[in-house]
Amino acid sequence: MSLKSVKRAFEIPQFTFTCGRTLPVRLGYETYGTLNEAGDNAILVAHYFSASSHCCGKYNDSDPLPGFWDALIGPGKAVDTDKYFVVCADNLCNVGAKHPAVITTGPMTVNPETGKPYALDFPVPEVLDVVNTQKYLLDQLGVKHLKAVMGPSFGAMTSWQWAVAYPDMMDAIIPVIGTPKLPVWGGFNPLQFAIKAAKIDPKFHGGSYYDQPEQPTDTLRLCLEMMNVAAFQAGYYERTYKRDVTADSACYESVLGQATFEDKLDAVVEVSVPVVDLNHWLYTCRMCLNYDVSRPYGGDLDAALGRIKAKVLAIPSRLDVLHPWQFVQWVADRIVWLGGQAECYPIDSDLGHMAGILETFRFDSKVRDFLSRL
Repeated sequence: MSLKSVKRAFEIPQFTFTCGRTLPVRLGYETYGTLNEAGDNAILVAHYFSASSHCCGKYNDSDPLPGFWDALIGPGKAVDTDKYFVVCADNLCNVGAKHPAVITTGPMTVNPETGKPYALDFPVPEVLDVVNTQKYLLDQLGVKHLKAVMGPSFGAMTSWQWAVAYPDMMDAIIPVIGTPKLPVWGGFNPLQFAIKAAKIDPKFHGGSYYDQPEQPTDTLRLCLEMMNVAAFQAGYYERTYKRDVTADSACYESVLGQATFEDKLDAVVEVSVPVVDLNHWLYTCRMCLNYDVSRPYGGDLDAALGRIKAKVLAIPSRLDVLHPWQFVQWVADRIVWLGGQAECYPIDSDLGHMAGILETFRFDSKVRDFLSRL
């Protein structure tokens, strides 16, 4: 039986972004387990690009699926909620801004000064800003020290940022399928391409489309498809989107027609269209594109990595093209060379990047063992 999930909200009346602007912020969060009297048994889980703070459990027994890392988090699991107090918060500009279980602040939020959505007037956040909202929440919850910070993809990036920005706050980090700065290849596709696609869509209206009769949903669909295709690996698609020439006709009759495997991907992403806001998607893309933990140190990655005091268990996927495992291995080796403690534990799966989210059985024993030795 899944844990019972309860979504709560926290507010920061005046949150100052790294860029210098100050706005009120309201975000959602979920907790599991019990914080001990010392306030030092907490594990912060940071969510991935298109997820939310719903990291495990179900809101209702009838929910079709539990939270994204339910196989990893819960009583008796690798992240044991009988032992640890697990916290997960919704990110700034969460892409699922229209989802009823997501509480976020971003371009879709109404600017109290104008009475209209911020749209592209919302400040461009950095991953460090996400970290700082999480730090505020932890302080409010009474967390004094973290046993670990962990998460997949964007959550891994957040974990690295935590270790650099607040090196004394945690015993360990477990970044899964993520690096301490965004590899350029993954920046172009699908992130930069998403922003470029929006810019040439007349329905985008420079981001001010909320009151328009026609919405830029075609661009949103394209963004979702580009992310989907980049996140998995070729073998997965050959199994899941099989070509069937006996059923195809439209694609042979017109260059604009589609094969059945193309239609299937369209159907898959269509499920997300009603709950995703395009501006929030683009803002999260920009956060990823700008991500580099060495930025406050003049681009000196050694200076940033040298600040890390936490023990590091980095878990890349060997077939991940967004965050290549070789870079993760290099980073782990570099931390050791700088005097820190780091281990790289690559996994093998033709799910590619998504293996770190969908196939936790490939590393749950390693996580359990790692946490037991802290």
